[in-house]
Amino acid sequence: MKFFGKKSLSSVMSVLLHIAWYLAFVAAIGAAIAGVVVVFHQQLGSPFASALAKGSEKDIHNWEMFQSLPLGVRILVLPYFGAVIALLMIIIWKSRQLFAHFRNDIVFNAGNVRITLSISRLVIALSIITFSLGSLLVGIILRLLCEIVKNGTALQEEHDLTI
Repeated sequence: MKFFGKKSLSSVMSVLLHIAWYLAFVAAIGAAIAGVVVVFHQQLGSPFASALAKGSEKDIHNWEMFQSLPLGVRILVLPYFGAVIALLMIIIWKSRQLFAHFRNDIVFNAGNVRITLSISRLVIALSIITFSLGSLLVGIILRLLCEIVKNGTALQEEHDLTI
């Protein structure tokens, strides 16, 4: 199987990321609406009562603790989740760009270096705000991959200039 070019793994990933972008966009809008309803509605009780009833008592207790927090504290939750969603959306967007380049057989160029570097930085930022060691490891690996693509780009430019 080919990894780059038309009818390759990269073109499949490009299509999947394109679909994921729109699904994530719709989910982000739904999450924003649900988040505002959950945070601001005082007499809401448990909007997830049926799901919580199937869950453990710990889930119900955590929900009740969240609902008992002052409104100001609950409002602080919205920017956090907004930042997480924004980072995820930007990562998906930049990944779409990268795999679109791969689909078009553009592998070693400065644009891919910039995209890979920005994706690695975004993943590291996401890992920090979500306290995710796995995401941090992925961000570091992407940073290493960025250096490989950077060196490959230099070699490709030298090769292109060779007669």
